[in-house]
Amino acid sequence: MRNLLFLTPLFVAAPALADARLDLARRLEEVRSPAPLAVTVQLDLRLDHKLHGKVAQGQATLRVGVEQDADGLRVHWAPASLADANAEEHEHDLDPDRLTPVRQAMTELEAARLGHLLDQAGTIAGLTKEAPVEDQADSNDGREARRLVYLFKPRLTWTDRYYLRHSEGRFTLWVSPDGTPLASESVAHYEGKTGRTFGRFHGQTTIRTHYAVERQRLRVADREVDELVSRDDGGELHHATKRFVIEMR
Repeated sequence: MRNLLFLTPLFVAAPALADARLDLARRLEEVRSPAPLAVTVQLDLRLDHKLHGKVAQGQATLRVGVEQDADGLRVHWAPASLADANAEEHEHDLDPDRLTPVRQAMTELEAARLGHLLDQAGTIAGLTKEAPVEDQADSNDGREARRLVYLFKPRLTWTDRYYLRHSEGRFTLWVSPDGTPLASESVAHYEGKTGRTFGRFHGQTTIRTHYAVERQRLRVADREVDELVSRDDGGELHHATKRFVIEMR
C-alpha cells in the first residue's frame, strides 16, 4: 500500500504534462491569422556605455503607427522623430563619442522587427518544440495558469562562440488553462575568455513579455528587455534597456 501511494502522483502528472503541451501547440496553430492589424508602438530606450573609465549615456522615446495587411507592413514615422534623428547624426559627426539613441531606437523599430512583435506564434512554437523541464500549476497577474520552463542555446556571434566557456538559456512561459500564452521570461547568459589570464567577457539578456490575442493573432502587448555585455575584463561595458508597448488603433 505504501508503494501504491508513492506511485500515484507520478501516474497523474504525466497526462497533465501532455495536456499542457498539446493545448499550447493547438492554441499556437489557432493564433497565426494573417488578419489586418493597425497598432501604435512606443519604445523607450536607455543606453549606458563605459569604455576604460569613460562613460556615455543616452535615451530616446519613439512612437510609430504600424499597419499590416495582405500588402505588407507599413510604418508611419512622426516628422519630429525624423528631425531628431538627423540632428543627432550631425552631433555625432562633431563628437564621435556621443551615443545615438534615436538612431538605435529607429533600428529597433524596423519593419522586420515590428513584424516579429506582431506575430509571436512561430517564435514561441520554436522555443517550446522540446519537452519542458518544468511544468507546474501557477498564476499570472491573478489568473489561473500553468508555468512551463524550457531550455535553449543563446544566439552568439562567431567570435563569442569561439572563445565561449559557458552559455545557457531559460525560457519560462505562463499559459492559460486552454493553452493561450499569457506572459514569458527569457534569460540568456554566456561567458568566456580570449586569453589565459585576461580578456574575460560575459553577457546576459533578460526579456519579459505580456501577450495579447487580437483577431486570432498572438502579439506582444508589452515587453521589457535588459541587455548587458561586458568585455576586456570589465573595461568595456554596454547596457541597454528597452520597453515596448503596443496598443490597438
